[in-house]
Amino acid sequence: MTKDRLMTKAILLFVFSAFTVAAIAQKQDTKTQGFDPFSTQPDTTTAAVASDSLPRQDTSTIVKPYEKLVLYVDSVTNLITYLGVVEPNEINTNPDETTSSDSLYIRAKRWAVKRFTGGAKALFDVDKRNIKIVLNGWMPAYAYGNKYTKRNVGKYEFKMTIWLKEGRYKYQLSNFVHEGVKPNEGSVVRNYFEFYYTSPNSLKGNDLTLRYADKDIHRLIEDFKKHMKDPIIVDEEEW
Repeated sequence: MTKDRLMTKAILLFVFSAFTVAAIAQKQDTKTQGFDPFSTQPDTTTAAVASDSLPRQDTSTIVKPYEKLVLYVDSVTNLITYLGVVEPNEINTNPDETTSSDSLYIRAKRWAVKRFTGGAKALFDVDKRNIKIVLNGWMPAYAYGNKYTKRNVGKYEFKMTIWLKEGRYKYQLSNFVHEGVKPNEGSVVRNYFEFYYTSPNSLKGNDLTLRYADKDIHRLIEDFKKHMKDPIIVDEEEW
């Protein structure tokens, strides 16, 4: 091979190598935004895709604070109180008739004797004019597991006052005390409902006790109102 040919081949090889380097440099432009050939940072695009593929936390589920049972507290006595006024249309089966206060008094007294017989205290204290009855009532206390199970947790004591007028009456229950089951040793525990309602300790436990009691108190009131209604008289000529 002649010297001239070797020189020509070397020149062509040099030109070809220079052209190849220029092409690569153009393709990998170091001035392009975000490009760094010496960067050791991870591929953020891949990381972003992986992050999007993960399940997101459900921010719509917010734990609400515990809501206590709201009871009516008398502003004068500061006692938890259940009260109501029953009008003639809730008593009379015949809207054209009015039930006398004497008849309502007899019904209330009969109900009290039937409901509270066996109590240690006096059953009732009667106003001489037969327009007011004060009952020292009581009833068993239960804790409910479900609609089919319950266990005895003592008893509730309370005062019930009934005011009587022609064709209507008013009732009020207050002075509630929860007396627990008597233990084998020591004395029985007694707590006023107001203690359960205002104590900062054992918030949920005390509230649950009041919820159980509230359920039974409303049942007692409904039973009382049922016995205060006029009896249904069937006309023997209509059959």
